[in-house]
Amino acid sequence: MTAEQLLTSDIPLLRPIDTVKCALGMMDEYKLAHLPLVVEDQYKGLIYEEDLLECDESAVLAEVECKPLAVDPNLHLYEVVASMASAEIDLLPVVHRGVYRGSIDRSAVLSYLSRTIGWGAEGSTLVLEIPTSKFSLNEITRIIEENGAQISSFNTSYEDSVDMLVTFKLNTVDIAPILDSLKRFDYKVVTFFDAPEVEDELRSKFDQFMKYLEQ
Repeated sequence: MTAEQLLTSDIPLLRPIDTVKCALGMMDEYKLAHLPLVVEDQYKGLIYEEDLLECDESAVLAEVECKPLAVDPNLHLYEVVASMASAEIDLLPVVHRGVYRGSIDRSAVLSYLSRTIGWGAEGSTLVLEIPTSKFSLNEITRIIEENGAQISSFNTSYEDSVDMLVTFKLNTVDIAPILDSLKRFDYKVVTFFDAPEVEDELRSKFDQFMKYLEQ
């Protein structure tokens, strides 16, 4: 998945002759804090709401500083997300050789992740804490599949520890046998979500078990 495949078609464009008041009105209407400044098809930069709020409403955008933030159409989704996060923007213009191709907003990214990476699929979510040296995706997959389930998606992260936090999205809400199997193999289950059939009973037993381990 590349930036060009995530373009949102209904993002309004700002022009240098537009007033600050007009630009703020567009941002309010579309619930965005950033909009692209474009002349014909040439990208000039990204206009920030916070900068507009410091200007006279009658001023034109040609007088307002814009930032040259943009990405290439062939940039991978992961880099798109990283760029938006590091710049703290809710809209990312896509530009090729100075020509404006469109923009990506947060909802486009979230919609794609929900549809294609499994985040929005039905089923439960499990979070395991695993020492990095002992992480084996093959073994965890085997344990889950032996209990009649499959992994829809997973991701890893680190939080002030040498251990990994591994989040699994499963295609089932019946996670009781999976939790039992993981415990037998000494996996630490940090938490779980979206298991309505067993949520109350399991979470009570799970919390008691975790407190016992921490004694």
